Amino acid sequence: MPSNKDKEKRNISQDDASHKKDASISNPESARNALGVLGVVGDAVQPYLPLFTIVTTIITEINNNYANAKYNKNICNSLMDRVNAAEFSIKNLERRKNENEKNFRDEGYFIAFHRFIEVMKNIKQFIANVSTLSGFQKYFHANSVKEKFESLIIEFESSMNDLHFTTNLHNEEQRKIDHESLDSDLQEMAKFLNTIGENVIDTNQQVNTVLTEIMILKNQMVSPKPNTTPITANVIDPKDLKDPQVGRPDDRRGSTVVRKMLNNGDDVACKNKQIVDAEGQKIKAHLAILGKLKESRNILKFYGLSKIEDQNVMVFEWADYGSLQEVYLKYDIGWRSKIQMALDICRALVFLQTCDILHHDIRCANVMMTKQSVPKLSNFKYARHNSQATTDIKEITNILRWMAPEKMPDPKKVRYTFKCEIFSFGMLLWELLFQKIPYKNKDMNQIKDHVLKGGRENIDMNCSSQETRTIQNKFFKIIISAWQQDINIRASLMEIFLKLQKLAANYPMDTSPTLNPHGTLYGSQKVESISIGTSATELPDPSQNFTLPTIIPLEEGIEAHKNKDHKKAWSCFNENVKFNSKVAKYWMGYYLSEGLPDGKKDPVQANLLFKEAADDGIADAQLHYAFSLFNTPGIKFDPKVFVSYLTKAANGGNISAQYNLGDMYFNGKILGIKDIESGTKFLKLAALNNDPRSIKILKDNKIDF
Repeated sequence: MPSNKDKEKRNISQDDASHKKDASISNPESARNALGVLGVVGDAVQPYLPLFTIVTTIITEINNNYANAKYNKNICNSLMDRVNAAEFSIKNLERRKNENEKNFRDEGYFIAFHRFIEVMKNIKQFIANVSTLSGFQKYFHANSVKEKFESLIIEFESSMNDLHFTTNLHNEEQRKIDHESLDSDLQEMAKFLNTIGENVIDTNQQVNTVLTEIMILKNQMVSPKPNTTPITANVIDPKDLKDPQVGRPDDRRGSTVVRKMLNNGDDVACKNKQIVDAEGQKIKAHLAILGKLKESRNILKFYGLSKIEDQNVMVFEWADYGSLQEVYLKYDIGWRSKIQMALDICRALVFLQTCDILHHDIRCANVMMTKQSVPKLSNFKYARHNSQATTDIKEITNILRWMAPEKMPDPKKVRYTFKCEIFSFGMLLWELLFQKIPYKNKDMNQIKDHVLKGGRENIDMNCSSQETRTIQNKFFKIIISAWQQDINIRASLMEIFLKLQKLAANYPMDTSPTLNPHGTLYGSQKVESISIGTSATELPDPSQNFTLPTIIPLEEGIEAHKNKDHKKAWSCFNENVKFNSKVAKYWMGYYLSEGLPDGKKDPVQANLLFKEAADDGIADAQLHYAFSLFNTPGIKFDPKVFVSYLTKAANGGNISAQYNLGDMYFNGKILGIKDIESGTKFLKLAALNNDPRSIKILKDNKIDF
């Protein structure tokens, strides 16, 4: 009989076991052994060098986990604040190792460093867990997540203190931010788990066991173990495939798909499939996984493999309407129906994401429509394990219209991620809403150039009714959130799902038909087009007449002045002064002093603007402010102030100031004092800048320059 102690050993998880192994130094005896051989100054850091490497590796892994986080991003953000602080402290410790010689020789410090490593491992594991649905379920309920989060924060702060690392995160304001992040994420997760459906979460609020089975199959396919039973797809006896009792015109779709009927009466699509012997097992394993995916109501069912007239076929659920693309080309789809279709497709993507499966080709052509108008995600030709690199996809040109910008520069080399999938889903939503292929009038190079610069498809507002306008507005905001160029702010699938779920609840399906004759719903309705600009970060609220003022760039205003378009220039300078532009202040002062553009002068206001710009270092403003002292009403001329600003302008490179100051010094016009040396210096500077007046004075006085 094994002892309880033996049982406990066997129950230790692999993560815990590896932690214990790495933490074996965390006792005084081991620490003394590790530090006992140190003697020479500088040797004290040697035992820490591998520890620095371990911490750096852990931080890299944490960053990777965070980059791939699908859920609870706010919780992860709070922990990443700590990770970033720890990374800074470690780098600082490495850089100042000589100054930390005493700490490095301290046995307690050595043990504390190992404890710090354990805390970082715990943070890594926690982020990995809460950022995925299957990992989140390990905590069973929200309180467990909260307790673990709070204990990690306490452990981190304690460990940082033990190592004498300082941060600005240990305060009430930060704790408030942490708790708000925690509560926000847990509330969102609760909504999500309650609405996602039983094909992902069962009645006990646990991840469906089918998803666990899929994960096991995928792991076996990617890393096969010796002496394991080969993974195989279901095989259907050809005798069980019957011809339909009543034929239809579309019983054959192209040369590869034929409709048959199973014994239970289900219509099925039999699609020719040639399996190459070299890849036969890999394909069969993939098809076995595909068979499990049928548990999702919104993924086209794969029944298995069979034969028709000695030809290998894949047997799928029959989709009466064909693809969603075929549907929208034939019919006008009602707006409420579009909401439900979008939500159903999103459910399929959530199911795949939970299984860590990427589809790689999200578009309406790969969504099949049943007799009941239920969308089913299909065509998993390129679907594969999440960690695999994108293989050679021959249809790159076909899918580029839906492709994420980060994939466009080199689709074969750049790794495809779930964030790419979200972008493609955003394009699918646009395609569904407007019932047309994206960028229809652009070629591949034009699309790449447009999207890589941040451009997106136009948003055409359909103004038939207030309900339609509201639905469109909500849809457009979801699309824009999925279109973000920066993957770090691109919406998560959970965020999109919850918004679609809320939209579907507000506008449930009614008695109006889902599919209407083409041209009957949208043919004559007023359309308002909104161009999504290069930033593609947010959409103006179409329910309001929301416009931003047109601000003419300062450079355009100066160019307008050169072209004597004084009205445009004045408008530009007047607007840019509001932004506290020192150059705009100078130009506005110049226009007020010259009476441009309408002949009205305001020397007092001009003087004030010149001084503000002059004090900000604008040489032209310093010149004009100096001379404005002569003739501005209410200002007493001060020659010292005048010379001071004129000198600043001359030293700042203003040619006119250099000439005037040189002339005044050279001819004794300043305070009655003649200073040939200073005058010559400034005249030479102006002459070197080809000022004809300065050149004449120097030549008349036979002074070389």
